[in-house]
Amino acid sequence: MRNNEFWKFFDTVAAPKLGLREKTFRKIFEYLDLIEEPLTIIETGCVRLENNWAGDGQSTVLLDKYINYRDQESICYTVDINPASVLECKKLVSQRVQVSTDDSVHYLSLLSKKLKKENKFINFAYLDSFDLDMTYWYPSAIHHLKELLAISNCINNKTLVVVDDCPLNGNFIYGEGSQILSLGNPSIGGKGRLVAEFAAASGAKVEFTGYQAGWTGF
Repeated sequence: MRNNEFWKFFDTVAAPKLGLREKTFRKIFEYLDLIEEPLTIIETGCVRLENNWAGDGQSTVLLDKYINYRDQESICYTVDINPASVLECKKLVSQRVQVSTDDSVHYLSLLSKKLKKENKFINFAYLDSFDLDMTYWYPSAIHHLKELLAISNCINNKTLVVVDDCPLNGNFIYGEGSQILSLGNPSIGGKGRLVAEFAAASGAKVEFTGYQAGWTGF
């Protein structure tokens, strides 16, 4: 399903501006290219400022571009609790993206029931609704775990779940001669910390890590 027009846009317009997210966004769209049927995509936390590529990643804009270049049937649902962000988002994307104002967990709970009745599965879930405080990561991390649980009845082994703002965490100590030593392997942190713990416990597969992390097999 690779569309050269989308990849031309991604490589020339988006990639040079995405910074830490460039490699993982590329992996996301490469994964979606492998799916033959029309896509059902959900996003939490919509685009809130035009051209803020490095800051927010412009994910809603990218998803809108992707489904419009891809086919006529794929759909993207996005939700944000901030009405101002929703208004701005609607200016920046096409009607192929259904933009709603709501608490994301509440919204996803209702949407997943609707999709289940229609016998539809989510192909890609992008979770990015709760701003991260790196010194107090827990509120954001638990919110994104709640989002995952809210859609659990309409995801399958092939659903790609991605959480933004979850750089790797590591613990370090000083060794002899001020040598810095790592205690164990780095782990996924930030917004995705609890999703990562749940993924490991449930046997989900880590597809990639970086500033964003992605899993399949939930």
